[in-house]
Amino acid sequence: MFVRIGSDRAGHHSQDEDEAAHLTADFAHWLTEDRKVSLHAEIRRIRRQAADGAMSSALVEWISLAVTSGFSATALVYAHKTFRASLPQHLRASARMVIQHGDVSVVVENGTEEDVARVAQALSALETARRSIEPPEPSAADSRPSPSAGNAGS
Repeated sequence: MFVRIGSDRAGHHSQDEDEAAHLTADFAHWLTEDRKVSLHAEIRRIRRQAADGAMSSALVEWISLAVTSGFSATALVYAHKTFRASLPQHLRASARMVIQHGDVSVVVENGTEEDVARVAQALSALETARRSIEPPEPSAADSRPSPSAGNAGS
């Protein structure tokens, strides 16, 4: 799952992209400090590539979240809500959280219960997709030899 902070402020396009990248980097730091999120997610910063193909050291385009079973959509939405509240007034309204996984995209603005429900639904779809590509865990019954296998030489 990927997360970024998007800015919809009017102005020069590349300036908005730079602002969004700085907000995304700040939010990544915020998430690492939030124990309710960081205990249940591996947080990595995905940086923009430079024009020559090298990695840029300055701008964070996305945050990659590899979440564990204890991860909470509520904690992520609340972290965004408190992050957004900490921003200067002129940035606050445009600092939307965008969550992306495959073709599914969720935009969180105000941290409402509806936002939590949409994020939880997206995470549920992520978990369902993950389970569908993993082989099933063998059960204890599968590891016991069948009764006929022991009598094969008799």
